[in-house]
Amino acid sequence: MATTNTDSTGARGAAHNGAPRLSVRGITKSFSGNQVLTGIDLDIYPGELVALLGENGAGKSTFSSILAGLLRPDAGTMHWIGEPYAPATPGDAIDAGVILIHQEMRLLPDLTIAENVFVGRLPTRGLFIDRETMNRRAAEQLHRLGLDIPPTTLVRTLRVAAQQQVEIAKALTLNAK
Repeated sequence: MATTNTDSTGARGAAHNGAPRLSVRGITKSFSGNQVLTGIDLDIYPGELVALLGENGAGKSTFSSILAGLLRPDAGTMHWIGEPYAPATPGDAIDAGVILIHQEMRLLPDLTIAENVFVGRLPTRGLFIDRETMNRRAAEQLHRLGLDIPPTTLVRTLRVAAQQQVEIAKALTLNAK
């Protein structure tokens, strides 16, 4: 697995002021004696774009799963916004603002965009779903991403690129950092 760090302008190795948002040192992971990750070191600074590159089996998904609390590393340390970071569950990662957007979309095609964005945490008013708030908040995130489609649109009618933006909108409503 190779990593490429660039800032938001695309410059590689740009000078940084301050500490990295994420700092990873010596992350190692194996499965049944098969070493998947060996001594991964990575710093990500605010405003950087980072790509994980590698062939199938290179460890990209394993590393991402460790960051997202789906797997625990065998060795190594992580720091998130200057604090030790070791999520035991995906909920711990989400609470910290670390959201994994899977390559394979996990949307429910027969629900609306807004319902997908808030699935599992639908806003309520009393005993009822507050559809007005849900649709307004989903529309705000969609607009932020440049996707001006009504939040009441069924996900199954969307092209793949728009579905990916729905996944990103969902992460933004979780206060992804």
